[in-house]
Amino acid sequence: MNLKIILSLSAALAVAAPAFAAEAPLQISYPTDGQMDCAAIGAEVARMDAIIAQANQQVASADGSAKGAGLASTVAVEGLMRTGVLGRMPGLGQFANGAANMARQRAESVRAGAAQTIQTADTRKAVMGGMYAGKGCNAAPQPAPEAPPPAPAGA
Repeated sequence: MNLKIILSLSAALAVAAPAFAAEAPLQISYPTDGQMDCAAIGAEVARMDAIIAQANQQVASADGSAKGAGLASTVAVEGLMRTGVLGRMPGLGQFANGAANMARQRAESVRAGAAQTIQTADTRKAVMGGMYAGKGCNAAPQPAPEAPPPAPAGA
C-alpha cells in the first residue's frame, strides 16, 4: 500500500517538476553584466541570437498546428455533412470548430509571448553591443612599443 502512495506521489512530482524547473524570464540587464569581459559579451550576444531563433521556431510550430487543426476541422465537418452524420449529431460540427479555435488561440498566445521574448532579446543585444564597444572590444590592437636602440659598447 505504501509503495502505491510513493509511486503516485513520485508520478505527480514528475509531472509538476517542469513547472518548478522553468527558466527565469529573460531580462534586458542583470546585476553581473558590468563584470563581463569581451568574450562573455560575445557569448551573450550569441545566446540572444539562439533565443530569438527558438522563439521564431515556436511561432512557426504553433502556426502550423493552428493551420493543421483548421484544415482538420474543415475536412471533418465536410465529411460529417456528406455522410449525413452531422444531421443526426449536430454538436459534432461545433466540437470540431471549437478545437480549431482553441488551436488558433494557442497560436496567438504563443505568438504574443514570442514577440515579447524577441523584443527583450533584441534590446539585450543592443545593450551588449554598447558594452562591447564601451570596453573597447572592437578596437584595433595597439602595436607593441618599439625596443630602444642598443647602447654603444664603449659608452
